[in-house]
Amino acid sequence: MKAIYIIDDDRNIVEAMSIVLEAHGYEVAAQYDEENVIENLITHKPDLVILDVIFPQNPSAGFDIARQIKNNQATAAIPIIMLSAINEKGVYAGTFSNNDRDNAWLPVEEFIEKPIKNNQLLQKVKAVLEKKAPA
Repeated sequence: MKAIYIIDDDRNIVEAMSIVLEAHGYEVAAQYDEENVIENLITHKPDLVILDVIFPQNPSAGFDIARQIKNNQATAAIPIIMLSAINEKGVYAGTFSNNDRDNAWLPVEEFIEKPIKNNQLLQKVKAVLEKKAPA
């Protein structure tokens, strides 16, 4: 069973994603803040991280967390799906999409907009996990 770790301050979104993912055979763990992410990932050993961008104390925390994950030897191989409503809320100038992925600035494998469509979530999770699997 593949393990997914969700990092998002919105408990309703985490619960909704967890229900969908668990119903499709994934093991899900989550945290609702930006504290001790690396330590928690080392403990949980997920196959995939779903990461929100905006947290109450830091509107760009997700970008920072993604870089921390990819810059830590113990967690660097964990793929990340970035989840956000920043395009809808207009928090940043312009919009973000998969075209903005960058190993230094936005080191994620996929990008999903809120509100999340269940089929899109499952499709992206499956695609990212299949890319990660050894040949």
